[in-house]
Amino acid sequence: MQPLVTLTTDFGTASGYVAQLKGVFFRRLLSLTNTGEMVPVSSYNLLDLTHDIPPHDVLAAGWFVASSCFSFPRATLHVVVIDPGVGTARPVLYAEIGDQRFLAPDNGVLSLAIARHGLGLARRVAVPPTASGTFHGRDVFAPTAAELVCGVEVSLSGPMTDLVSQPWPQPQTTAEGLCGEVIHVDHFGNLITNLPDSLLPRLQAAGRIRCGDSQVDQIVGTYGEATPGSLVALAGSQGFLEIAVVEGRAAERLSAGRGAPVQLP
Repeated sequence: MQPLVTLTTDFGTASGYVAQLKGVFFRRLLSLTNTGEMVPVSSYNLLDLTHDIPPHDVLAAGWFVASSCFSFPRATLHVVVIDPGVGTARPVLYAEIGDQRFLAPDNGVLSLAIARHGLGLARRVAVPPTASGTFHGRDVFAPTAAELVCGVEVSLSGPMTDLVSQPWPQPQTTAEGLCGEVIHVDHFGNLITNLPDSLLPRLQAAGRIRCGDSQVDQIVGTYGEATPGSLVALAGSQGFLEIAVVEGRAAERLSAGRGAPVQLP
């Protein structure tokens, strides 16, 4: 089986940018074959993870990458193009993190993945002088991904050790308790905190948690334990404590989003 390649971008699905990136990827693949015959597209596994990352939101992309990409088979190549600094001096990276491989801009989008899984290797990818100053996804990431898939030599320099890092807040102990914050709002409006799910016994013992000015005093193991509309706290599937509204949206109920303070007694 050919190595898997995934795409994560903030391009949206109606602009044509994703189509151009894919077209260049397959064009470069075909140019690297030695048979002179068309290689069926089905021979390659190019998977869309999402193209709906909020535009330019490196932190949202960092969460998505760290929570999604490590479910894939070993040596999957993840192409991550959330790149508000495209065309500047910021490097394009090839990185090996845990058992996965990445192509991404050096803007901190891999910070949380590295913190969780460890950086094995990071090297700088050469940017050709002909590359568009506004579309490295098409002109740098796509052809480089094809070259890596085919096993041909890629122009890499490094190793790089001083990568850009985005701030991922850590819980702090205070006189009032353990203070954290919301680090992600998921599709269902659930508020994912930076309090690890290992704190569930403490949450259960306290019987409450605060988010901003609101107190949540119903602690459950599953959504089905509470009636629709209930405001609950629980250990979520991503390894953190979460605040949710059963069959509703906690983000709207509490008017809270990323960065909202959370306090566990």
